[in-house]
Amino acid sequence: MPAAIKRTTLGLMLVLGIAILFSTLVQAQSQRMRVEDRVKMLKEKLKLSDEQSVKVTNILEDQREEITNATNENRGDRDAMRTAMAELMKTTNSKIKAVLTDDQATQYDKIIEGRRPRIKQQTQSSGQ
Repeated sequence: MPAAIKRTTLGLMLVLGIAILFSTLVQAQSQRMRVEDRVKMLKEKLKLSDEQSVKVTNILEDQREEITNATNENRGDRDAMRTAMAELMKTTNSKIKAVLTDDQATQYDKIIEGRRPRIKQQTQSSGQ
């Protein structure tokens, strides 16, 4: 193989590798921002203490990792994915409520109930 073709091929492989790395970093940052946004919203609505905010952040970051794992494990199986996500949401909500006071937990339940119709609508529209 001529040297010019080897250099071009190596150059293209390097560019592709950098593009993949950049894409992964952007995706990770995007997911991180969603966690931060959710914590910010909960902090405002539930008047979370700094300690509670840290705990909720850790719970949501763990959830994000578990979502990634569930997505990889259930790739192509919509029913298994739906079941895994429902169980994960139930577990995450329980963990968050364990960090909250009774009054905050009541407010959190109202927030969850307010999201349910929107989530159901998104699920139905994505299934069509």
